[in-house]
Amino acid sequence: MVWRRPRIAADTSLAALHFIFQIVQGWGDDHQFHIYGKDYGISYDGGIGFVDNPFRIVIDDFAFGAGDRFTYEYNFFEHWLHGIRVEAVHEDSTLRTPFCRDGHGMPGATPADEMDKTLALLDAIDHADESTKVGDIRKYVNALDAVSFNRQKANVQLSKLDLASPALEPEVIWLSPRQ
Repeated sequence: MVWRRPRIAADTSLAALHFIFQIVQGWGDDHQFHIYGKDYGISYDGGIGFVDNPFRIVIDDFAFGAGDRFTYEYNFFEHWLHGIRVEAVHEDSTLRTPFCRDGHGMPGATPADEMDKTLALLDAIDHADESTKVGDIRKYVNALDAVSFNRQKANVQLSKLDLASPALEPEVIWLSPRQ
């Protein structure tokens, strides 16, 4: 099972939340939220259009309480529907930067994928000598990151997200094992 536990401020826009999910899941693609019977998302040319501006709607507008749920659909062609559950609401939060508290797995990856990539990395380290460069090992680390959730990497990327004008930088998008 793939899961994440991001922590966000109540004044986080739906647009920013979308990019937060994209970062912690390692994605960059179409999406929509379904909250209280209504669909929300970012409209793109040639894609689905939405009535409301997701840059102006914030999480606090929904008055969520602990235990409330909504969905996030990613990749309309594969219909990956994710259940989102609000764990807690902290009214006095001074949180300004979102972060991921915990997580497990990468979408589309299997435990065998993770084991294979881990063994390949360990083998590369074991066979390294004085002529081995960091770049020689980096490709094995990147391959492991594609199949195993790296919370530290996700949090570094989240710290760079401009919540006032959220967008993914090209290097933020991770590759899934299917690509």
